[in-house]
Amino acid sequence: TTLFARFVTMAPKRKEEAGPTLVARFGRVKNNLKMGVVGLPNVGKSSLFNLLTQQAVAAENFPFCTIDPSEARCPVPDERYDYLCKMWNPPSQYPAYLWCTDIAGLVRGASEGAGLGNAFLSHIQAVDGIYHVVRAFDDDEVVHVDDSVDAVRDLETIQYELCRKDLTYVDSQEQIEKKGLQGGKFKLSENFLFCFAKVRELLEASKPVRDHDW
Repeated sequence: TTLFARFVTMAPKRKEEAGPTLVARFGRVKNNLKMGVVGLPNVGKSSLFNLLTQQAVAAENFPFCTIDPSEARCPVPDERYDYLCKMWNPPSQYPAYLWCTDIAGLVRGASEGAGLGNAFLSHIQAVDGIYHVVRAFDDDEVVHVDDSVDAVRDLETIQYELCRKDLTYVDSQEQIEKKGLQGGKFKLSENFLFCFAKVRELLEASKPVRDHDW
């Protein structure tokens, strides 16, 4: 038995074939979608937040009533979900929820520190998307931060401030990339340089990058 064992070799273990690795290339990988309610002060952001989430946060008639962001979730209506629950009657039911954040109002010059400035913009960076609330109604009893109602002007103000903040972020990321290539062994690709130049051009013109025909 001992002699026989010397010449018996175990068959090599079969290597398990590695399956394809699924990696999300864009976006944030998580289960919850978080949206921020954004706009100028006193345009109805907190009122919309209360309506969506059935909360009762302060919504007073003066600018910057909201300073610290409020967060709550609201169920997402889905007829398919309701149909399945009615059919199977599960012991527990967990509908899809949307997380909403009531963010303080933004004013002209926020990217340079006006109003709540960088604190406001950092709150926007913490969400996945934004609801842009614009005032289009006239009411002498409801003050406007610019003393007049002009929806187009307000839209341009918010877009300008967001683009200026994005431009600062783009510049910092480019410096990080260049710093990582110190030594001259590697160079940034032409595609990288072209994209950064185009993104900077769009942001300097207050045009969202998503609207460009790439």
